[in-house]
Amino acid sequence: MSAAPPPLPISFPDTPDLQVGRLVKLVFYSLLRSVDARMQPLELTALQWEPLLMLALGRADTVAALARECNVDCGAMTRMLDRLEEKQLLQRQRSDVDRRVVKLTLSNKGREAASEIPQVVHEELQRHLAAFSTTEMNTLTGLLTRMLDNASAPLPAQDATQP
Repeated sequence: MSAAPPPLPISFPDTPDLQVGRLVKLVFYSLLRSVDARMQPLELTALQWEPLLMLALGRADTVAALARECNVDCGAMTRMLDRLEEKQLLQRQRSDVDRRVVKLTLSNKGREAASEIPQVVHEELQRHLAAFSTTEMNTLTGLLTRMLDNASAPLPAQDATQP
């Protein structure tokens, strides 16, 4: 057996911004795992409950709109919808107005499953935010919103004279 190659000579400064990024990622995945575990009785995975919920909320009714809403590509969404259709949670129907468009609707079983999702998500958020005061939650919400606003701002122009 050959020894593992040595690590690359890359170093990250131990700065607060890297710590924040790592913590945001860890919190996101902790929430996802918790909700995913709670979705097992509904026979839904972490990737399946969100499209189901978006359909139930009326946020989307086509593959393309649902893909945009869930931040996935149309191909991945189509495969996900295939699985949800196999589970008899939704139906596809060609639009009478434009035959190229396929409308998505929840079945009765899908509506029933979707009705349970908000409570599960709420309970897991409450668990993760236990002992946070209203002021702390407002501060956290404000800071996370500001991060999203910063991310949507245009990047500063690069100085062509710098290497």
